[in-house]
Amino acid sequence: MVTIRGNSRFRLVLYTGIVALAYYAGAKAGLAYAVVGGAVSLVWPSSGIALVALLALGFAVAPGIAIGSFLANVSGGVPVAVAAVISTGAMVAALTAALLLNRAARFQFTLDRVNDVLAFIGLAAVVSTAVSALIGATALLGGGLVPVTEYGEAFLKWWLGDMMGVLVVAPPLFSFLTYSNPVRSAEQTVEACGLAVATFWVSHLIFGAPQLAGHGYYPAALAIFPFVIWAALRFNHLGTSVATLVVSAVAIWGTTHGTGPFAAETPVDSLVRWCTFANVVAITGLLLVAARAQEKHAYSLLQISHIELEQRVRERTEDLEKTNNELKEEMAQRRLLEGELIQIGDQQQRLIGQELHDGLGQHLTSLGLYCAAMNQKLQAQDHPASADATTIVELVKQASLMTRRIAHGLDPVAMEYGGLAAALHGLAETARTLNGVDCVLRIAPDVDLLDPLMQINLYRAAQEAVNNALKYSHGRRIWIDLEQVDGMQTLSISDDGVGVGQEEMERAAGLGLHSLRHRASLLGGACTVARNAFGGTTVALSYPLPEGPGRARKIV
Repeated sequence: MVTIRGNSRFRLVLYTGIVALAYYAGAKAGLAYAVVGGAVSLVWPSSGIALVALLALGFAVAPGIAIGSFLANVSGGVPVAVAAVISTGAMVAALTAALLLNRAARFQFTLDRVNDVLAFIGLAAVVSTAVSALIGATALLGGGLVPVTEYGEAFLKWWLGDMMGVLVVAPPLFSFLTYSNPVRSAEQTVEACGLAVATFWVSHLIFGAPQLAGHGYYPAALAIFPFVIWAALRFNHLGTSVATLVVSAVAIWGTTHGTGPFAAETPVDSLVRWCTFANVVAITGLLLVAARAQEKHAYSLLQISHIELEQRVRERTEDLEKTNNELKEEMAQRRLLEGELIQIGDQQQRLIGQELHDGLGQHLTSLGLYCAAMNQKLQAQDHPASADATTIVELVKQASLMTRRIAHGLDPVAMEYGGLAAALHGLAETARTLNGVDCVLRIAPDVDLLDPLMQINLYRAAQEAVNNALKYSHGRRIWIDLEQVDGMQTLSISDDGVGVGQEEMERAAGLGLHSLRHRASLLGGACTVARNAFGGTTVALSYPLPEGPGRARKIV
């Protein structure tokens, strides 16, 4: 919209003069089809020019409308007093339309909203033009140019003429003010040229056909609508406005020459019929373009929302990945700390085992020798206390044996020299010699040995499971199996004892199930407890094979 500053009188005068000149030119074109009193025309382009001028330049140029209307009517033979009233009515009608559109409808030139189109049709094309028609017809009646019996007909024809001017002329002017080239490629240029030629040709065939005149065959005019729809859907407001103007120009030419379906016995009837049809064509095109524009706008909003949603999803995914990586790092650090704690605990156990073996074990061995020597002396003297001395010797031997067994469990010397396989052999041998249980170790030849820390975890898990079997199963045999199946290695300890159900195992915290599960989790695997075919219990730790160069050698 062009703004006119209050102190720019020259610019105001210039714009007012341009509006007056444009209104005068449009009025002279409309008066060429005057049907009542030399002032009522069914084709009045100036009404559309006046509305666009006020909306584009502001209300300050409204006097240009009155000046242009006055000069056009006076030059057409209308009395000065009547012309003055008519010009005032034209200015008031244009101001009414502009005020209603700006204040009540918040009107936009682009006509891209259905609400704007409906407001344009209702407020500008219907209400405001009724004001000018009422004032103009009354002025003609007062000036004696129209008899009382024809007042209603004069009002109707004036109203239709102004309405047609608003609906047919204003939209193309709006399109030029908010010009947006709908032709963006060579293919669209060819299509636009084809549309223009086809529209003109079909319009000429319909409205230039003498055989259609006077028969009232109005359905023939419906052939125009496909081209108006084509223009609306493919070339927006500019294409629709141009197509409507082409149809209007050809139809006016044909109707005034007595051809086409709207040609009647009198020119007035012909132009009334044509004016009604032109208004319907213009309204149809405007509503189609607005609906199409709203559809495109909604689609663009959906695209924007889709892009924003994808961006948010990417951001949330990145946040989740970042959080997941942080959790992985924390889990890795936790595993590292747990491994260090296990290693430290194992070292402490070894120290305690060494102290028991080298300290308390040696002391008990010396005490046993001393008690044995004393027992021999008492037996040689047939002393009554020799029986008690024999009992003391047995108790010391048992204490020494228990100390060695505890020390061996706390400090598996075989782990340092032979690794996991040697430690498991020692565990099985201890179970056989000290507990009198047939303990069998079976290691598959394709088993991969893990790093030392994980070997310690496996050994401690096997030790825990074997101790549980010795303590609770009351069986005669124990099997320790280490094998590899489908990329997973499994350490299982089975017995042929009374069997312990999984529910009982979960309730019995003393069985060390939590410790076994924890060690299995450190290996990245799981611990299961189930009954076996012998009626006993099988505790199995399954864990995936390590990847990369960190894999250890195989047992052959």
